[in-house]
Order: sequence, then C-alpha cells, then structure tokens
Amino acid sequence: MIVVSFAATPNDKVLRIFNATFSSPQEVTWYDHEDYYDVSFIQAGIRSTVKYDKEGNFMSSIRYYGEQNLPINIVCQLKKKFADKKVYGVTEITNSEEVNYFVKLEDDKNWITIKVSGNGQMTSVEKYKKA
Repeated sequence: MIVVSFAATPNDKVLRIFNATFSSPQEVTWYDHEDYYDVSFIQAGIRSTVKYDKEGNFMSSIRYYGEQNLPINIVCQLKKKFADKKVYGVTEITNSEEVNYFVKLEDDKNWITIKVSGNGQMTSVEKYKKA
C-alpha cells in the first residue's frame, strides 16, 4: 500500500514525472515552495528527498543509506584507505552536474566524514572524537 500525504499539492506534470520515475514509493510527502517542489519518500528502504522545478525538471536529490548501496568502486576505495573504520551511514547528494557521497566512518575513538566524488576522489570533511 502506498501512503501519500500532501503538505502541498504538486502540479499534474510534476506528479506524473515522479510517478513514472519511482514505482513503489512509501511515506510520500510533498512540499510546495515558490519556485520548486520537494518530495520526501522511502523507496526500497532508502529515505530520499527530490527537488523538482515547477516544470517537472529534476533539480537535486538527497538519499540516506548504508554501505550496501554505495557503488562497489567506492566501497573498495574506502576499505583500502580506511580498513580500520566501519561505515556508519551515507548521505548521497546529486544535482544535474554531479554526485557526491558523504560517508560517515567510525572506529572506537572517532567519527570521520569523507566526501567521495562520483569519480572516486576523496576528501576529509570532518573528524570528531567520541565522548
């Protein structure tokens, strides 16, 4: 069963494109802004938010998931460079030009966030000591 709630009602064009793109979304909620719509939902266990302009063009998305949904080349790079760390979670941010993965790693003492670009380039974003 698909549950859809509307904090806002998208126009027919945007709703048609969303439904054609996502076959079985759950917990769908729409938000209307002046120049765009946001839709939050869960698809295949992945919490997502997609932003569309009023014409139904994709603008950006954010997805939250675990290591199992990362591309295999990125998993291999992470395992090689951070063999002593565990992946806690991933935030994937996509726009029309690029995809970036913000991977939260942990060990017994630290939290580390690594930004991985779509081509595999890694940059350390933040590091915190655990309390």
